[in-house]
Amino acid sequence: MTIFQIISALFALFMMYVVTIHGKKKNLSKPEVWAWNSVWIGFIVIALFPHLLLGVTGLLNFARVFDLLIVVAFMILSVVVFMSYFTVKTLQKKLEEAIRNEAIATGKKNAHGKK
Repeated sequence: MTIFQIISALFALFMMYVVTIHGKKKNLSKPEVWAWNSVWIGFIVIALFPHLLLGVTGLLNFARVFDLLIVVAFMILSVVVFMSYFTVKTLQKKLEEAIRNEAIATGKKNAHGKK
């Protein structure tokens, strides 16, 4: 076992701890806690037993398991960034609409109060 594998497993255990804390604070629902812990358990398994992916690596014509993991990581990161971007845009539009409606309501109230 290499130092990289040990660090990776410790990182995943730490992330499982973080997920558990957020679950107890009710920032994450139980299915979300379960899903994230499953991801981190999978991460530990892959970190400690990378040879399990040799078949997939050969099937997809990657030279090394690490190359496969890097490509998959970039794909996942791209999806997360894409989803985060659209979530922020949606929230931005909702916030602008709420502020606009509040300003209009306040303006109407002030206009009626001055008469």
